Amino acid sequence: MAFNATWFPGPEAVAGMQQLGSARELAALVIYLDPDSLAIMPPTDPADWPRFIGLLHQLRDGAAELADHLDRTGVPSPDGE
Repeated sequence: MAFNATWFPGPEAVAGMQQLGSARELAALVIYLDPDSLAIMPPTDPADWPRFIGLLHQLRDGAAELADHLDRTGVPSPDGE
């Protein structure tokens, strides 16, 4: 199933890991976008975890790269420049 979505975070948006229970597999990457939220859950089969862990590393690296880019670009002025 293909799924594409675009969200624009609100002023109260946060993200982090959340433990959903006592088992390791009941943890998730949770992104509260204010007002929407997204939870990225690990696969149910631990044999698939290495690929999922790779994806999480890509998310981390991509987020850091985007943050660095935006830091370098600077905040636009009210007139758009």
